Amino acid sequence: MVMFRRIYMTGVLLVPGLFGSGVCSWGETPNIVFILADDMGYGDVQALNADGKIPTPHIDSLVRNGMSFTDAHTTSAVCTPTRYGLLTGRYNWRTRLEKGVLWGYSRHLVGVNRATVGGFLAKQGYSTACVGKWHLGMDWSLNGGGLADTGADGWTIDYEKPIANGPTARGFDYFFGISASLDMYPYVYIENDRVAGVPTVEKAFFRLGPAHEDFEAVDVLPTLTGKATAYIDEQSKSEKPFFLYFPLTAPHTPIEPTADWDGKSGMNGYADFVMQVDDTVGQVIAALKRNGVMENTLLIFTSDNGCSPEANFRELAEHGHDPSYVFRGHKAEALIPKK
Repeated sequence: MVMFRRIYMTGVLLVPGLFGSGVCSWGETPNIVFILADDMGYGDVQALNADGKIPTPHIDSLVRNGMSFTDAHTTSAVCTPTRYGLLTGRYNWRTRLEKGVLWGYSRHLVGVNRATVGGFLAKQGYSTACVGKWHLGMDWSLNGGGLADTGADGWTIDYEKPIANGPTARGFDYFFGISASLDMYPYVYIENDRVAGVPTVEKAFFRLGPAHEDFEAVDVLPTLTGKATAYIDEQSKSEKPFFLYFPLTAPHTPIEPTADWDGKSGMNGYADFVMQVDDTVGQVIAALKRNGVMENTLLIFTSDNGCSPEANFRELAEHGHDPSYVFRGHKAEALIPKK
C-alpha cells in the first residue's frame, strides 16, 4: 500500500477539490497538516484556472507535484457547517444549527462526547493542535454567573475565566486563534482556554465590538502563520507524529492584506489577500522542509466554500479574473455550471 502525501483541496462554491503527492512506506506514521482557507474561490488558484490572474505559486506547486480531487462536497457553503463536517464527519443539520453560522459568543456546537478528527488522532498517538479560526462555538462565562450565547453583550463577559468546551476540550492539545470569523467580535486571541489579552476598547472590523487594544485585523494572518510554523518547528523535534489543523482567517472579510502585499496583484485588495494566503502556504512548506519532515507529512490545503461577493467580482472581472472559474454563483449559493 502507499500513502499520499502533499494534498491540496480548494472550494468551488459547494464543491472543494483535493490534491496530493508522494508516497511513504506502509507502516510509517505521517504528520498531518490541514490548511483551510476562508472564502477563497476555485478560480483563484492559477493551476486550476488557466485564465486566472492571481499568482499562487506555492499552491500551484502542490497541484503540480500532487494529485487533484475536484469533486468533493461540503454540506453548506458557509463557514461553520464546513468546519463541523470536516472535524466530525457529520451533517451540520443534525445539530441545532440547521442553517447559517455561529457568532463570537455562541455556545459549543460539537457535543461533549462527539468524536472529532483531533480526538481520534490523539488516540493514535498524535500531538494535536488547532491554530486559527475555530467558529464552532465555545462557552464564555458571564459576569455574575451563567453562560453567554449568540447576541450577548460583549461587556457582560467575564474574560478572566477559562472558556469551556473549546478546541482543547474537543481533541486538540493546543489552540491559538479566534473564536469565530475575523469580522465577528470579540477581537481577541485565545490561547488554549483563555484570552491572551482582556478587551478594554471597542473596534470595528466590519462589526463594532470589544477588542484588545493591540488587536488589529491586518496582523492576524501573519500572527497565526507564525504560531503554526513555530508549532511545526517544535513538534518536528518530537518522536510523536503531529496533526496541525490550520483554519485561516483569510481571504475572508475584513480584506486587509499587510503592507508587504497591499497592491501586489495590481487588481484589488482581495487579489492581494489571496497572494498573501499563498505565501502562508509557502511558509508552512518551508517550515516542513527546514525541519526535514516534508517527506513524511500529509499536507492538505482547501477552501471552505466559494469566494465572497465582498471580493468585488466586477472589479476582478475588469482584470479578466473570475474567482468562480466556470461556475455561476459564489459563497452561500448552490453550484450551477455556467452556460
